[in-house]
Amino acid sequence: MNISWTERNTIVANLFNPAFCGEIIRVCAKEYNKHTNTKFPYAYAFIILPIVLHKATRERMPRSVRTYFFVWVEKNDDLFFDFSKRTKSMVKYTKEALSFLLAHNKIEFNDNAEIVASDERVKKINKEDYQEYNEILKKAEMLGKWLSSTSDVKSIYSFLRITP
Repeated sequence: MNISWTERNTIVANLFNPAFCGEIIRVCAKEYNKHTNTKFPYAYAFIILPIVLHKATRERMPRSVRTYFFVWVEKNDDLFFDFSKRTKSMVKYTKEALSFLLAHNKIEFNDNAEIVASDERVKKINKEDYQEYNEILKKAEMLGKWLSSTSDVKSIYSFLRITP
């Protein structure tokens, strides 16, 4: 994004700061990598923040991955009506978060442009003030597991109504 912190709206800067968004992406990729023989596809990085940071979507995510991703999306179609617009608006924050992760050696890309996440432990904060922070990271982990058991990127993008 290359906009200095002093020029950013305070709320936007706090919510979409690259360290926080990067941790969400890293946690999701790490869980995906742990549950599949392949590495996290680069294209998946762009659907994480619009799902996990959108409060209504996050709150309606099931507690476990026993519910199929496609079934859940279909049952919650109202959440995905404008998902392509939401995703497009988050591209700049996702790219900034990925750049941050790369610069701090928290992820790397393999030869297939897949994301390999560091094995760092997610730091949960056990204070009541951080309940939403912990919930977001928990849902990011779940999304990583979920995506590891779904079909290919093209199918998911198509199902979410995201087109090039």
